[in-house]
Order: sequence, then C-alpha cells, then structure tokens
Amino acid sequence: MTSDSRLQASVFMNGRGRIADPHDGMPDYCWVTAHLPESMSCDGQSDEEIMNLVLCKIQIGNVIIGDCALHSLGFHCLSLPVKGTSGESTGELLSDAETLAEWWLKQIRLGRACLDQYSIFEATTRPLEHTNSLEDVPHGWNQSR
Repeated sequence: MTSDSRLQASVFMNGRGRIADPHDGMPDYCWVTAHLPESMSCDGQSDEEIMNLVLCKIQIGNVIIGDCALHSLGFHCLSLPVKGTSGESTGELLSDAETLAEWWLKQIRLGRACLDQYSIFEATTRPLEHTNSLEDVPHGWNQSR
C-alpha cells in the first residue's frame, strides 16, 4: 500500500486490494457522482448491474459534478474522478465520465475489478488505507487532456 497524499481509496478493488483514485484535494480533478436508489443495498445486485446504472445516469446527465467524492460518506452513490474542474463544460466532463464508467464496466465483466459495495451503500467514512498501486489506475486518468 502507498501513503501518497495525492491518492485515496477507490470503490473499485482487484485481487491485491483497493485501486487508486486521485485525492479530493487534487487540483484539476472533479467528481461525477451518480446517486443510486435507496432500495439498493450491499449484495442486492451485481457489480455489473450497479455499473450499468451508473453509466445510464451519466449518459442522461442525471449526476452531480463536484469537488469531492461522495461515496463512503453515507450516500447511496458512486463517484468517478474526471480530469477537469466543476466549472468546465458539462458535456466534456460527462463524456469523460462515460468513458471511465465504460472502462470500469469492462474491467468488472472481465473479472479484473469489483466494487466495494459496503463503501457505496453503507460506509459513512472513507477508509484510511490508501491504495495498492498506481499501475492499477485507469489508463490516462493521471495525464493531461
């Protein structure tokens, strides 16, 4: 595990542990958050079903764009980091979030990643441990546009 202050634990995991997300305080990143129905709960649906719903919400623009991730804070939601700021073109941010959600959905389908459903549906504080490896982040999220 790293203790890099530029990173925080994601809701995505692989066989080695949590995958890296940029820390809320990282400049030039914003978070696209899709809220999930209150009727959903841990283990009530597959990771693929959750990601499909998140992708649909992004595609129709039913999301919140903000400066911090909202998962693991008591909300039924999943937040994705997007290179940019919340003041930028919503269309470009949503396009980037859609690409990232599709990438994660593919990783889940291939068995390379899974969701920490506890963080999405029940946790009220973000885990203290950071991440296992920068090489596990989605291709390109730490690069400039």
